[in-house]
Amino acid sequence: MTETAGTDYDWQSFLTRWSEEWADSCRPDDIHDADDATAHRARWLGFAPAAPGRIAALEARLGHRLPPSYRTFLEVTDGWRHAGGSVWLLAGTEGARWYEDDAGLADIFTENLTGDATREQILEATVWTRALELAVESDAASVLLDPEDVDEHGEWAVYTWAPWRASPPERFASFREFMQDAYREFHNLRADRPDFVNATTREWDRRVEEARRDALRGAYERAAATLAEAQEFGRPRAGTLRKQITWLLGDRYRRDPGGPAGEAEDAPGPFGDAVRRARELARWGDTDAAWRTLLAALPAWQPLEPDHLAPVGLVTDPLLGPLLTPERCRTLLATPRGEEATGAVAAAVDEDPGGLAWLAEADGGPREYRFLLVEGVEPAALPALVGAEEGTTLEAPMTRWDARRALNPGGVSSSYDDKAVVAVGRAGDGWSFAFDGDPQPFDETRFVSPAVTASRHGRAVVVWAAPDRFDRGALFHLSVAEHGTLRYAFTVFGERCERSGEIPEALLPERLFPEVRDGGRYAERHGEADALAAVAATFGVTLPRLAVDHGRLHSFTTRSWTRPPGPGEGYAVITVGPRRPDAG
Repeated sequence: MTETAGTDYDWQSFLTRWSEEWADSCRPDDIHDADDATAHRARWLGFAPAAPGRIAALEARLGHRLPPSYRTFLEVTDGWRHAGGSVWLLAGTEGARWYEDDAGLADIFTENLTGDATREQILEATVWTRALELAVESDAASVLLDPEDVDEHGEWAVYTWAPWRASPPERFASFREFMQDAYREFHNLRADRPDFVNATTREWDRRVEEARRDALRGAYERAAATLAEAQEFGRPRAGTLRKQITWLLGDRYRRDPGGPAGEAEDAPGPFGDAVRRARELARWGDTDAAWRTLLAALPAWQPLEPDHLAPVGLVTDPLLGPLLTPERCRTLLATPRGEEATGAVAAAVDEDPGGLAWLAEADGGPREYRFLLVEGVEPAALPALVGAEEGTTLEAPMTRWDARRALNPGGVSSSYDDKAVVAVGRAGDGWSFAFDGDPQPFDETRFVSPAVTASRHGRAVVVWAAPDRFDRGALFHLSVAEHGTLRYAFTVFGERCERSGEIPEALLPERLFPEVRDGGRYAERHGEADALAAVAATFGVTLPRLAVDHGRLHSFTTRSWTRPPGPGEGYAVITVGPRRPDAG
């Protein structure tokens, strides 16, 4: 219920409504003294209007003309009882007086001001030195009118503060806004009473229901704004409904999303079928197809409870949660569904870039990675080709970080062998991938490309990239095998390049790496993105960025990517904790 501003504000109607709602909802323990009893009988929380002479005398005593909304308030009532929950008597013309800072609050609040403090911060910290105190009786609360914080309409800001709040003063743009907030607080404090029913509660309950339908229509921003205001009035459904919207928009400091927690598993009908298909796609890394599957079925989604607004349980689903980026959550909320479904489906958004070049464009600086691409086999068959031991199988889907902890709990790194903990999935039509985002250092003297053993049924490709180590230059390695035979390979270290076999023209290192072509005059890793793009185009492969970086994928431990040490070759064993995937 938005009220008008300025001198035209209808204080009489507003205060009469408040008074009558207070009187109708009073219980015996709400009447604390004779004044409350009088107010209850009169159904009026105020007093007689302040005569013009009394208002003029107050302004003369203060040396200021009163702000418009406080002045017109006094013309209706010379003070007010129960302005919220902690102010029992609000000043009229006799009670208003300059604040006396006996507790030294000005010193306390200003001692933390810095030289770059904003005007707003300075006003808040120094209000104690100049404000008009309006709280005559309260629970140690202050209501301060600030004559130096004035807007274009002549309204003085109001600051409220109480020591038990353990927070800075709360600011309102005017006395009118403060009183409206106090009215909302009055409603909030009585909202849990079953008999607290009046025109205001009925109107807000109507608006809450309309907001629910707005949310289902896709007008989630309008719904959220209405529900936020209804929540301030304490309307019981508003919080549950709004929490689902804010949860999907990223406000997840509470564990409870406000909707059925298990809905990703329990969703009925066509949407439930889509959820199950999407989970199957997501566990093999096809996150874009999983997202499109969910989005196409979203109009068929049905609530599991009367106040269920959206499939919020998807966010907590281990496989589907990573799909729901902020942009996708907004698209989900903007799609009509349930009883308000129109059949319209929003366009898919925030899809993976495709290909491989995104690996060279990651945030946080150069990354180190290696991956194996295998043609003609499903991801589940990769352990049989390159698993560390006979009988190696895939682990249940988990994050890269959890997979490394589970499969290498001691964090043991050895130069004797180089077994990789890899995440697996589909890499495009007819291809599977095994990805390691935290490899050991590349040992060119002992490296054995797993592409050879992995190429039993067709082609296999290995890519390994790393930033400069020990001034050798940035690494980029490519090896390609087919039916058990290494066809070609190259390894670039800065301007140096080792190669073997007949490399296709599109993959020639001198075409892709300016460092090799021009003797190292370019920045390191200059050709990494071009090389990755060329590999993707040559073989028609892709890696799913969202799944690799943030999803939950099946994993296993590969056989060593290096040969055993030869005669006279030493090796080291280092025990360290695995790096988190987001550690750079």
